[in-house]
Amino acid sequence: MKKLIAGVLLSACIATTAYAGGKHSDDRKGPDFFPIHKMTKVLDLTDEQQDALKALKAELKAERKANRPEKGSEDSFRAQFKALDPSDANYEQDLNELANLKAEKAKARFLKMADVRVKVSEILTDEQLEKFESMKEKRGKRGDHKGNRGDKRERNS
Repeated sequence: MKKLIAGVLLSACIATTAYAGGKHSDDRKGPDFFPIHKMTKVLDLTDEQQDALKALKAELKAERKANRPEKGSEDSFRAQFKALDPSDANYEQDLNELANLKAEKAKARFLKMADVRVKVSEILTDEQLEKFESMKEKRGKRGDHKGNRGDKRERNS
């Protein structure tokens, strides 16, 4: 009898763990800047707005995919950094060039993010924008574990 109960409990634990590690119920994984299905409910988006956001999302995804270097390729900053030889006479110069390239890429990402923000503000109404900003703040608080660690430690002390 004890073996039967232990087996049932073990099966339940395994099943629960397998279910918890699976995909979300709506087949999404990870954070998403445009959770359109959620935005539709919360912001009462019109069909035109939904179509415009979906098109913007597809455009951004295609751009990211086109600009992303292949893993392990020599185009990635990590590969270029590993290829640098600290004993080389031009090490500092090469390192500075690589740092400048990385800074330019970060600047381009920042400017792209600002451009996306403008495009979203053109699609949504002022009221919807306010709700969207509050949605982003809530997601940030919930998903930002790195920034909240200190706060948790202070509360638990």
